[in-house]
Amino acid sequence: MHAEPTDLDTAHAREKLAKLLEALVQQIPGAQWALLSTGDGLKLAFCNRSVADADDGAAACTGIRSAARQLFKDCPGGVRQVAVEHDDGFCFVMGAGLADKEAVGTLLTVMTGHDAHPGQVGHEMARFVTGLDEQLVVAARRNGILRLGAPRNGMRQLEQ
Repeated sequence: MHAEPTDLDTAHAREKLAKLLEALVQQIPGAQWALLSTGDGLKLAFCNRSVADADDGAAACTGIRSAARQLFKDCPGGVRQVAVEHDDGFCFVMGAGLADKEAVGTLLTVMTGHDAHPGQVGHEMARFVTGLDEQLVVAARRNGILRLGAPRNGMRQLEQ
């Protein structure tokens, strides 16, 4: 059981995640923006984008990840990362958090220019995801409200 969070708690958590995303973008040469979203297409935190662009990006990245999962549906294991190349750069989408019957996995997206090195982008994204660990686990939507759950193992967890 956990206490209901206030809007301030949720806003603070999103601000903290946005600052971590800003730091990630600064660490990756050529990175332009980053986004954390739920596996079902809702933005959690973002940097260097408008709210509308973050909403669109969250929905699009869920579709990209879903398409990749469908391509490998008969293969054991899961899709770890999807990279899309465009004339203007790359879009990298990586799973972050658990994706089981009770949780919707979180997605980390990083958009870069062509000057970014894909191997370095993937490495930095993996480090970022590992560093946040349980903070990125997003439970299935309940009542359509994003809320910050009670601390678990000393960490606060985002719940949907």
